[in-house]
Amino acid sequence: MLFHRETDKTPEPKDKFHWEAMLRGQVLAATSFKFVNYINIADQKAQAMIILNSILIPVTLGWVGKADFGVPATISILTAFASIFAAILCIYPKRRNGSKPDGTYNLLHFGDIGRMKEEKYLELINPIFNDLNQLSEEALKDLHDIARRVIIPKFFWLKISYGAFFAGNLIAVLVTLFSIWTGDAHFPHAE
Repeated sequence: MLFHRETDKTPEPKDKFHWEAMLRGQVLAATSFKFVNYINIADQKAQAMIILNSILIPVTLGWVGKADFGVPATISILTAFASIFAAILCIYPKRRNGSKPDGTYNLLHFGDIGRMKEEKYLELINPIFNDLNQLSEEALKDLHDIARRVIIPKFFWLKISYGAFFAGNLIAVLVTLFSIWTGDAHFPHAE
């Protein structure tokens, strides 16, 4: 290797405990950053679905009154509303009642912290904050809580929004093609 002799040994760090703690902290910070990015991605995609479907509704409304294309246009509009509704549920902030289902608190979550009296919060967090192992465990519980209660539901509703958009518009296109194929649809002729 370049700049390395076979006889050299890598010296043990003088303070191995602090290096391990820094590594754990870096992993937790990177995971938290990744979770925030997942949340942003889901919110941006949901916003795109809302905008796309909001444009689709007025464009399609003009076709509802036409006898030949009223049914596909109605299907497309209902699809857009369903897709917008699911996208709004994706973006809408998740509310919590102040504790987890098992009655414990997430001592690193702003919602749980804000609903407790200061004295109670300090009483619960001080022993954890002063013990590195318990603090690490609490940080890991917070990551799990965010993944389970925020990220997974966001992507669930985003999938519903995409699915409604795709399936509904596919049905509308198939109904239109069927009308054209059977000769039921009449296009206005240019004169």
